[in-house]
Amino acid sequence: MAPLIVALREKASKIRLALHRLAPARLARQLTDGDVDLAIATPDPGQAHLRTRHLFEESYILIGRPGHPRIEEGTTASGFARLEQAIVSPLGGGFSTPVDATLQALGHSRAIVASAASFLVIPDIVASSDFVALVPRRLMQDRLSEVAWIDVPWLSERFQVELIWHERTHGHRGLQWIRERIHDLVAR
Repeated sequence: MAPLIVALREKASKIRLALHRLAPARLARQLTDGDVDLAIATPDPGQAHLRTRHLFEESYILIGRPGHPRIEEGTTASGFARLEQAIVSPLGGGFSTPVDATLQALGHSRAIVASAASFLVIPDIVASSDFVALVPRRLMQDRLSEVAWIDVPWLSERFQVELIWHERTHGHRGLQWIRERIHDLVAR
């Protein structure tokens, strides 16, 4: 988010931005009520009334602390399943993600030992343990030197990241301008 904020401020020096933690269960209501103007997220198919614009397709990498002794095991589904893991549960407290369905289809289940509400805390969790975690590649692109990381060839899961807004702001010129800048800056 930092490069995005800086770039928007360079184009519009008086712009003020408030960043909120994404609450998927409340996002539609927040957009409808005007509590939030825009979201960058994976769209919920059940929220078809919201406007979206594709930004990029994302994939996961596996991260661990520098020098992690077993991270390379994550290149296979069976090795990955044996590693102790931290996951992200946006709703809070969950111990399963769509990756677990993929593993189950391959005959494996993993050892999830920690659940966090945001990807932003995951690097700190793995840095001080032997846990590993799947994180979005783009999220870590500027921090790869801080962690051990590998691609996960057996995991073909990709997800779409989109700009999401409510119809009430669709014609707002200022928000149209911001949506265009975000698209231009992020969709590379």
